[in-house]
Amino acid sequence: MAKSRKITGRRMPGLFDPFDDNTIENGDFRIIPDKKMEEITREIRREQQSAGVIDELPPLATNEKVYFMSFGSGSSGNCSYIGDSQNGFLIDAGVEIAKVIESLRRNGISMDRVKGICLTHDHGDHIRDVYGLLRRYRHLRVYCTPKTLNGILRRHNVSRRIKDYHAPIYKEFPFHIGNFEITAFEVMHDGADNSGYFITHGDIRFAIATDLGCISERVNHYMRQATHIVIEANYDFQMLREGRYPEYLKARIEAANGHLDNRVTAS
Repeated sequence: MAKSRKITGRRMPGLFDPFDDNTIENGDFRIIPDKKMEEITREIRREQQSAGVIDELPPLATNEKVYFMSFGSGSSGNCSYIGDSQNGFLIDAGVEIAKVIESLRRNGISMDRVKGICLTHDHGDHIRDVYGLLRRYRHLRVYCTPKTLNGILRRHNVSRRIKDYHAPIYKEFPFHIGNFEITAFEVMHDGADNSGYFITHGDIRFAIATDLGCISERVNHYMRQATHIVIEANYDFQMLREGRYPEYLKARIEAANGHLDNRVTAS
């Protein structure tokens, strides 16, 4: 069993330690699951109507420093939001724009508080609505590596004007959006320069990795530091190559074979 580490004087669980509900209950992080969204929405609407408020965050308790919301995960579309009482950002943009905007609005978050979009990689279920968001909200910036941006332009029918909104990032080099420090790290997948994100906000350490096929050294490094983790573990290199999948998918992984083969199958 992995040993636990101490960070800033607090006991941090190891990646494979037993799950402890008290860790979340006593933490600073509030997750809004989809199944509770309607109940929360009704409560917020009642408060807003009685106070005459149209678009304000509900009052934050001392243990509710950061919000995380997922609007979709999987081949149908990926997008999530992380933010505090002042601002935040999206991770990926593969979910219908109207759904993202409405879900944020129902939770008292207007789009002017969303400062950017961090892309994990160039597959359509992660980027299909990115340019639509950028055109509609000109203050947004898209954060991804140059290789990821080139993959988007090469694989998809996206306006080259997306470059006007691009804020280049590089793996292992931290950057900032609002009150968040973000570090991109390597994730094993068959897209162009796939990234996970390690996000810090005060004493919160949040790691997210999509289409995760294995726990690589860099994934392990960041996950063990995290106080909160989001994993989408739905990628299997060997299964995709040998299974009954469309030929265009198999061709895509063969093109990435030199980059991934040994490292992914070994795990």
